[in-house]
Amino acid sequence: MTRLLARPLLALLILAAATACGGPSADEATGGNRATDVAFVTELMHRDAALLNLLDVGLGQRLDPSLVAATEQVRLDATARTETSVDQLKSWGETVPKTVRNHAFEHSSDQHDIPSLGGTPTGDDLQDLGEVPRTAFQAAFVALLRRSLEATSDLAGSHAADAGSVQTLAREAERSCDSALDAL
Repeated sequence: MTRLLARPLLALLILAAATACGGPSADEATGGNRATDVAFVTELMHRDAALLNLLDVGLGQRLDPSLVAATEQVRLDATARTETSVDQLKSWGETVPKTVRNHAFEHSSDQHDIPSLGGTPTGDDLQDLGEVPRTAFQAAFVALLRRSLEATSDLAGSHAADAGSVQTLAREAERSCDSALDAL
């Protein structure tokens, strides 16, 4: 009797060990459509790159101290999301896209290889912002920043991720954008 129970138990233990060591991860086991997650992570990278370019235009400008603090938090959050996005794409064996951060400030985000994304500041927007008189700069800067954060929050809030790590990224992006909007 003991021998009869030992074999199935041993088989279950071997199966459990094999699954734990070499089986699919939680993200791989979803069975869902990874393409939607790849598209989301890629779009988030493009949005964050455009956001970081916008924040660069604000450097050295006379801004309220509370706005400076809020934009530095936005910079930290967008940088962290970009690093997470790169890691996620690499872990899937996907190509990490070139963004407006790779093309320098003077290029427009509506170039042939950079997607046009609603709410995201373009190179033309940034050029125009750089020409705004100092007295009107903060209001114009905040308007572009709000538009960009709202668009990113909407994207993240509407994404139903297949991979758990992407779900976490989406919820964090939504939370951090909403928090920044509250601080503006």
